[in-house]
Amino acid sequence: MSTSESAASHEGCEAPLPPSEAEPLRVVLLGRTGTGRSSSGNTILGRSAFWVDVSPCSVTTQCQRKTLTVDCGRSVSVIDTPGFFHTRLSPEEVMAEVGRCVVLSSPGPHAFLVTLRPGRFTQEERDTLEWIKVMFGPEATRFTVVLFTWGDQLLGKSIEDFLQESDELSEFVRSCCGGYHVFDNSEQQKTTECRRQVVQLLEKIDKLVADNGGGCYGNEMFKEAERAISEAQERILGERGHKFLQKEAQDKEAQGGLEGGKKEDEERRRREEEEARKRAERLFWSELVTAMGRGAAEGAGIVGKDKGKGKAVKKVKVVEKAAALAASPLSIRSAARVVEGAVREGSKVLYKHRKTFLH
Repeated sequence: MSTSESAASHEGCEAPLPPSEAEPLRVVLLGRTGTGRSSSGNTILGRSAFWVDVSPCSVTTQCQRKTLTVDCGRSVSVIDTPGFFHTRLSPEEVMAEVGRCVVLSSPGPHAFLVTLRPGRFTQEERDTLEWIKVMFGPEATRFTVVLFTWGDQLLGKSIEDFLQESDELSEFVRSCCGGYHVFDNSEQQKTTECRRQVVQLLEKIDKLVADNGGGCYGNEMFKEAERAISEAQERILGERGHKFLQKEAQDKEAQGGLEGGKKEDEERRRREEEEARKRAERLFWSELVTAMGRGAAEGAGIVGKDKGKGKAVKKVKVVEKAAALAASPLSIRSAARVVEGAVREGSKVLYKHRKTFLH
């Protein structure tokens, strides 16, 4: 990459001032999992300071700081962070751990390096950039450089042509006062060329520091961003809570109406069941008395059964028989027949209505 790519001014940035070399240059690596943050840290420091592994899972789970003197004699502190969309950490855990980079780089980083790989600008990349802007606040763009890793994947295409293919990505890059830089992390990259692209990056960061008056992204800026996030969360939760309470009240009211309706339905159903039960009982007792009376009459010989039709028919006039029985006392045999007939017919009625009394 030519040095002309790393220059240029950005609106909103202050006039250049010579960067101070009395302290280490503090750089924080940010980006989505798999964009080469740790590899870029090793490239900057010129050695394997951070663990890099070919794995489908995220490797970095905690912020790590390494301070070394690089080839050009500069003391550089690089803070590696867990990647957004980490495979083993929740988004909340990632954001909490990434936030520690401000403390590890105390009094604050001179530059944020946001790593991106050339390729499709996916929703995860969009979300990552949004999270960074929200997490560190609008002041962070004054200290941000977009670092495109794996530059060999451009396949000869210039980074400018690549950026023109996405208005959204170009807009984010333009918002960063440090502009952009490209790293070729391939193994085929020669050591001298590798170090040259690191020197160019450090020169760009030095200019960014100068543009910011020699200052850094401070803890107060981070606290301000945290306060903004907290206020937004409270507002959102408050609105959700208010809506939830409203919905809960509406649900209770509706539920109360439903319960009232249910109670009325249950009361009506209970009354109907009670009335039906009473009708069944009245029918039972009526049939029982009638059957037992018929059985007793049959046993006494007042009425008999028509075996052909299966129903009771009068054998003689009931009144005449009853008068005759009343005139002469019943014998023991006659009394037994009366009881037997009554029990027999009564049992039939009991069997017929058994469900009414067993329910």
